[in-house]
Amino acid sequence: MIDYHTHSLYSDGKNTYKELLDTAYKKNLSEIGFSDHLCLHYPDWAVKESQLLKLSDDIISLKNNSSSPVKVKFGFEVDYIDGKEDEIRKMLEKFPLDYAIGSVHYINNWNFDTIVDDYHSIDIDKFYNDYFLLIQKAAKSKLFDIIGHADLAKKFAFYPSFNLDAIYEETAKVFAESNAVVELNTSGKDKPCKEFYPSVDFLKQCFNHGVPVTLGSDSHHIPHLARYFNDAIQLLIEVGYTQIVSFTQRKPNYIPLV
Repeated sequence: MIDYHTHSLYSDGKNTYKELLDTAYKKNLSEIGFSDHLCLHYPDWAVKESQLLKLSDDIISLKNNSSSPVKVKFGFEVDYIDGKEDEIRKMLEKFPLDYAIGSVHYINNWNFDTIVDDYHSIDIDKFYNDYFLLIQKAAKSKLFDIIGHADLAKKFAFYPSFNLDAIYEETAKVFAESNAVVELNTSGKDKPCKEFYPSVDFLKQCFNHGVPVTLGSDSHHIPHLARYFNDAIQLLIEVGYTQIVSFTQRKPNYIPLV
């Protein structure tokens, strides 16, 4: 079992890497991936530029500890910002990453992941179209190994007037063509939308188009590490998945589910 989406005190999490690693051992994880927020804007919830070298040293030290029964993987959750692809690429090249998660939290200057009031004054249909266009661009950029919480637009349970099936299929095709892995992010079950990211229908489209999948809890404190993973694995099996993806030095490996 692996959990590739975790946050520490370096960004907006509440625990150290050592505390996360100890909890991963208690929860019988075989791998834990540290994926603190990396954003060109350096907002308060992301790693500060001045802390990046220390973060890297801390992760490498834990990776090199051969006595740990849980493998440590070095990742970042990276904000995709349209038009800033070259800057993002240069930033990622500075670190010996095992994987990078590409996420969309901003539309223009609005952080729709945290600022809820704005939903009451926008065109929700346009918002969904804009969001999925950006998440498709994130995949097409091929900057990232994993696409994070791929339908995050639903977080606060605001939904468009139109059926999303066509957008799901189009986005799944883009993921497949871009060799992207989608994460089954279990944190959505604790949000107003009350379901995993991506939704079951979206996940089925990903499976139908051959998009591989990995697991992430989006944990910001240790009780949430590997949350709902038994349900997540059962769902993946029901959809048809037989394996999940892990990464080493940005190369995929496949782990059987059954």
